[in-house]
Amino acid sequence: LLQKSVIANSSDRSEDVVEKADTEIVGLALEMLLDDTADRVLVVTNDIPLGEATEALIPKYGFEDEQITWLLGSELADELAEDFIPEFE
Repeated sequence: LLQKSVIANSSDRSEDVVEKADTEIVGLALEMLLDDTADRVLVVTNDIPLGEATEALIPKYGFEDEQITWLLGSELADELAEDFIPEFE
């Protein structure tokens, strides 16, 4: 699998220690774009090699960089805080 190889190379790990879930996350993001289920995908993970691999792989399938966003969990929390509506406190 290309995803597994990219994740392994970006993290200096062998392919056999890359978790199957990592490749499935990249695959699901790609599948949603290929099937027109989504125009854009957002992957939230603190696994830096996985995030970098996702951003590197999706454009190889003809999608624009803007169609894939990778955020760390803390970045998502910051974005959610910005959208917080005080009237619901």
